[in-house]
Amino acid sequence: MRPIRILASFAVLFASSFGGVFSQAPKEIPPRLSGEVPQLSIQAASRIESVTIFPDRATIVRRSQVRPVLGAQSVVFSGLPVSLLANSLRVAGRGTAVVKILGLEAAAEFQDAALLPEVKKLESEIEAQTLVLAKLKGDAEVLDAQEKFVLSIEASTAAKAGEQVALGKPDTLSWEKVLDFLGTKLGALKERRISLRAALDAAQARLDKLRQELDAIRPQRPRESRKVSVLLEASKPGDLTLDLTYTVMNARWAPLYTFRALPETGEVEISVTGLIQQRSGENWENVQASLSTSSPALDSKPGELEPWTLDIYTPPPPVVRSAPKRADMAARPVGGVMAEAAAPPEREAELDTAAVVESGLHLNFEIKRPVDVPSDGAPHKVPIDAQKLKIKIDYTTTPKLKETAFLRGTMKNTLPYPLLPGNADLFIADDYVGSTNLGHVPADDEAKLFFGEDRQVKVLYEQVKREKIGAGFLSKTDRLHLVTRITVQNLRRTAVEVEVADQLPVSRNSKIEVKDVVLQPPAARKAETGILTWSLTLGPQEKKEITLDFVIEYPKDAIIIGI
Repeated sequence: MRPIRILASFAVLFASSFGGVFSQAPKEIPPRLSGEVPQLSIQAASRIESVTIFPDRATIVRRSQVRPVLGAQSVVFSGLPVSLLANSLRVAGRGTAVVKILGLEAAAEFQDAALLPEVKKLESEIEAQTLVLAKLKGDAEVLDAQEKFVLSIEASTAAKAGEQVALGKPDTLSWEKVLDFLGTKLGALKERRISLRAALDAAQARLDKLRQELDAIRPQRPRESRKVSVLLEASKPGDLTLDLTYTVMNARWAPLYTFRALPETGEVEISVTGLIQQRSGENWENVQASLSTSSPALDSKPGELEPWTLDIYTPPPPVVRSAPKRADMAARPVGGVMAEAAAPPEREAELDTAAVVESGLHLNFEIKRPVDVPSDGAPHKVPIDAQKLKIKIDYTTTPKLKETAFLRGTMKNTLPYPLLPGNADLFIADDYVGSTNLGHVPADDEAKLFFGEDRQVKVLYEQVKREKIGAGFLSKTDRLHLVTRITVQNLRRTAVEVEVADQLPVSRNSKIEVKDVVLQPPAARKAETGILTWSLTLGPQEKKEITLDFVIEYPKDAIIIGI
């Protein structure tokens, strides 16, 4: 009998809206488009075969083995979660039966509490635990009988010993043997009673816990769920495997990373773990799971220096109470110079760390072993991958903000998949140094990781001169001479590379000039915003200095914003 494969995707005939967990009351289901509803209904015994988890949802494949009969009929999948998306329903079939799939119907249903799978499971466990407890109590009764018998022998022996003493013919050797026997038996019975009491207490505690769990999950009224009917017509009976696919909400996964820097080998060891959470309304038990990657448009950057600007302070005009207030008063030019407040820097709006691209190709992480993920919202970890990548180790410091050098690793992502946004724990060898949020790192792209402060690279920032140069009698300008010195010292036994960042002020007013700039040594890079960058290489115990020397010239007696 030749096997066939059927694949069908239909618009779901579903009148109520249940895109989320909380749905509206179901309405009457419209009749099937192809004609009358089949009279024969087959209740499908199904299980979840596989789950593909996205950062904000999951796709479920539920499988059932059926034997359709000749003619029209429906195969009903019951007990599906209310969180499923109606328009995501798909069905595929394969088997020896020759069938035509006519359509799908979805409807709300209400399950009696006693028929819920989790309730039935707990009730079965309670029944088994009750039998365990009954057996232990039976063992305790047998132990009581044994102890009573030994004590009766002890009483009988004591009576006989008394008679022998009274007659003057004591058999001390026989007494010693009996006493040894009784002592051994009673000691063994006592030890058995102690262990049996512990087993009884543990069994009773387990039974109480199961009953509490059952009381906690057993709803007071029938629970709403979904059922899906697969409408088909068979021209030849046989075996048929149906795979019902649907998407549920309230399920997600996020990556967790561990980066372990190995400076001796110039490598970083990466461990990737998937954190799965779901409240879809159905438990995933012993299922094959895969984690789908996405392309989030999120980039995480370390803090940067803001431009250092100079301007002339112009006091606001006095407020005349009798005069009406004017909204544009602060924007008026005063004394030939525009009063201008420093605006806060613009920042990119933060996006959610999970973003799903519904179209296009995704890479999936196939979990090698079946997993259990109950619908409890608790995090469940599954290992994904562990690799070693090359990493360039250097240091970066912004001493104006903090006199500290940070260990930095520049890593190229040579993995065959992107690194998604997620939390990362950072180690140097076996030493934990902190955690950070990793941004999206595409394959073959670079990422910079900061492994915290290193006191073995010493940084000092000091202003060695701040001198106001007197103006001439006829001069209309004042001059301020500033000299700053940065000292970097390598206390390690190996050479290090250090990137140093500082800045020059940038004038936002044509009447203010920054002149006579002397940088020693010259900066490797200079941005229009005034940010300066030096790249230093320091040998063991070596010390280097950077000097910034410049003059700010501005209108005489003006108050300058920024100095």
